[in-house]
Amino acid sequence: MSKSQNRTHLLISALLLLVITAAACSSEAEPEKVSVANTGDFDTCEGFIAAEHIEGEADTSGLVDRVRVLDVASIPGFAESGATANCLIEVFRTLDGSDDTAPGDSVTLSLVRFETNELAKRLYNSTLAAAILSAEQVGDLAEVHQDVVGTDSYLMDVKAGGIGAIVVYVFDSTFISMSSTTDDENNALLDGQDLVNVAQGVQSRLP
Repeated sequence: MSKSQNRTHLLISALLLLVITAAACSSEAEPEKVSVANTGDFDTCEGFIAAEHIEGEADTSGLVDRVRVLDVASIPGFAESGATANCLIEVFRTLDGSDDTAPGDSVTLSLVRFETNELAKRLYNSTLAAAILSAEQVGDLAEVHQDVVGTDSYLMDVKAGGIGAIVVYVFDSTFISMSSTTDDENNALLDGQDLVNVAQGVQSRLP
């Protein structure tokens, strides 16, 4: 394995912490339209984000959204960590009309509500440490900018492995992570600043 491949492998391995809430929920689901609401609902996972929000920011159309209410008890260690609710929402362009996501045309939002703010910050601090370590290892391929959505937030922009931009932050007792993937030419539905803008909108709709 070459040095650059090894660095990319280390980066991707470390960033698995950022998507831990989504890793256990890869079951198939039909795209489901999310209604645009002023406040999100953790029982249904609706109202936090919808295709309209991404289409407005990206100046595009034809996106669909898929909402998943995840069972906290089904994810090893989650309930014990103090998590009480877990939502996964994807906004994407379909590939040839199927449920598959077109490369570089997807945004994923993960929300985990905890019993306390301190527990949410514990997960945030773990992912921040992993992001900083990964950025140091890959050099110019990744950048980390903190305080992008208030305190306890960061943006990681990655130019490797199709990872793209990742925004992570804590609001009250909720841990939020958003990511926008890239295609082979590093094109993305949302760039880093676009993703921050959408993340701010999500924060405004948190209950």
